[in-house]
Amino acid sequence: MTSILRTILVYLIVGCTVFQPVRAQPQDKGSGVDPTARPAQNPLPIPSASARDLFSRYKDRLVQVRVLLKSANEQSSLGSGFVVRDDGPNGVWLLTNYHVVSSLAIYPEKFQIELRPTSERTVKATLVAVDVIHDLAVLRAEPLTGSSAWPAFDLRDSPLSQGERIFSLGNPLELGFLISEGIYNGPVESRIYEQMLFSGALNSGMSGGPAIDEAGRVVGVNVATRRGGQLLAFLVPVRYARELLERAWQAPPRKEWRTEIGRQLIAHQNFVAGKLLDMPGTNTNKNDAGKKIQTAKTDPVVANAKAGFTSQTMSGRIVPTLDGSLTKCWAGGRDGERLRYERDTLDCSLRSELFVRGNLYTGFLSVRHILLRNDKLATAQFLAIASPARASSSFTSGDSEMTPDECRDDYVRGALHIYRVAICVKAFKKFEGIYDFNVSANQVDDARERMLSTLTLRGVSFENGNRLSNMFLERLQ
Repeated sequence: MTSILRTILVYLIVGCTVFQPVRAQPQDKGSGVDPTARPAQNPLPIPSASARDLFSRYKDRLVQVRVLLKSANEQSSLGSGFVVRDDGPNGVWLLTNYHVVSSLAIYPEKFQIELRPTSERTVKATLVAVDVIHDLAVLRAEPLTGSSAWPAFDLRDSPLSQGERIFSLGNPLELGFLISEGIYNGPVESRIYEQMLFSGALNSGMSGGPAIDEAGRVVGVNVATRRGGQLLAFLVPVRYARELLERAWQAPPRKEWRTEIGRQLIAHQNFVAGKLLDMPGTNTNKNDAGKKIQTAKTDPVVANAKAGFTSQTMSGRIVPTLDGSLTKCWAGGRDGERLRYERDTLDCSLRSELFVRGNLYTGFLSVRHILLRNDKLATAQFLAIASPARASSSFTSGDSEMTPDECRDDYVRGALHIYRVAICVKAFKKFEGIYDFNVSANQVDDARERMLSTLTLRGVSFENGNRLSNMFLERLQ
C-alpha cells in the first residue's frame, strides 16, 4: 500500500506547489467573537460590591479594539484590549487577542486599527507582535498629547490557586464596558496548549480583555467560551502575554506579518504531528531527510498529554482510530424497519486547530469510518449508497483562502480487503508550505458490505501530511 501512496503523492506535490500568490480577498464581516467557540450569549449576573469597586478603579485602562476596512472607514471586527505600559512619547502598549486583529495582520493594506477607551476620544494604533498559538497580539497606540499618562494594569507574577475569585472585563456586544465575576477552576486538561478554565460569563466583544484578581492584577486574557455550556469560559495565562510583551519591546518595527504568522503555523503543525508520530525509536524533531524541524514550545501543563494512531474493533473489523488525552471519539448506528441496510459510524478527532482568519484553521485532524451492510436493498442500490464519490465530496467545496484541490486515486490491496484510495490536497494561498489533506479509502471487494474510511488533515506541511497519511493507510486491513 505504501508504494502506491508514494506514487499518488508524487503527482500531488507537483500539482500543489505551482500556484502563485493571489490578491487579497474581500474581508469577511467579523464580530470579534472567539472563532473557535461562537456560543450563545451568557447573561451577566449582577456584580458584587467588590466587583463594582474593581471596575470603577480599572475601567479607564480598558479599550474597545476596532478593526476598520479602510475603503469604507467602517468596522470589520470588534474586540477588547487593555493598557500594560505608557512610554510617553514612545507610545502606549496594549494587549488583545490575535483573532481580533487577524484581518489586519494578513491584509495590512486593507485594514487599520482604532481604539476607543472609556473616554470620548479615539486613538489610532499599530500591530507590533503576534502569538498565533496562544491567540495574543500586542498593539502600540499613539502618544497621548496634552494629558497625563494612561494608567496601566500590572501583570501578576504568582500562580493562582484553584477556587480564587477572578474578574473578566471587556466591551460585549458594543453595550459598553463591564465586569464579569467568576472562579478560577484550574488549567484545561484537554487542550494541546495551556488555557485557564473560568466559570464566568464571556460574550462577543470581550475577546482580548483582561481577567484580573481581587488586587487588580492581570492573571489571564479572555479568549473563548464553551458553546452550549453554562458559564464555562477560557483564558490565556498571563505568562504568555508577558513573554510576548518582552519580545515586542525589543523587536524592530514590522510592516508585513504574513511570513511570521506562517512560521508560527508551521511550528504548530510540527508540534501536533510530533504528538501523533511519537513512537518508540522515532525522533519527531527531524524530518525524513534527517534535518531538524521547528516545533512549537511545549507547555508544561500538557507535556504529558498524548495523542496518536491506534486500532480498535468496529463490528468485528479492525480499523485505525485516534487515542490519547487530546483526542475524542464517538460512535453511532442506524438500522430498523425503514432502513434496508445497516449503517455504523465511528468518528475521532484531535481538536488542536489554530485560528488563522475567517473560516481558516490549521492543525486539525479527524478520522471517520462508515460501515455499511446490505440487508434488503438491491445490489445496485446498495453500491450507489456506498459510492466513493459520496464519501469524499465534502473536501471539494470552494474556499477563497485555498487553491483548488488536486486529487489522485488508485486501487490498493490491504491485508484483508481491496480499497480504492483517493488523496486530495489543496494549498493555503497566503502561507507557503501549508496544505489540507483528505485521504479516503473505500472498500470495493464485497457487494454486501462496504467500509468507507476517511482521514482529514487541515493545515499541515506536505511532509507531515504524507507521513500521517501513510500511518493511517498502513493500519487498514
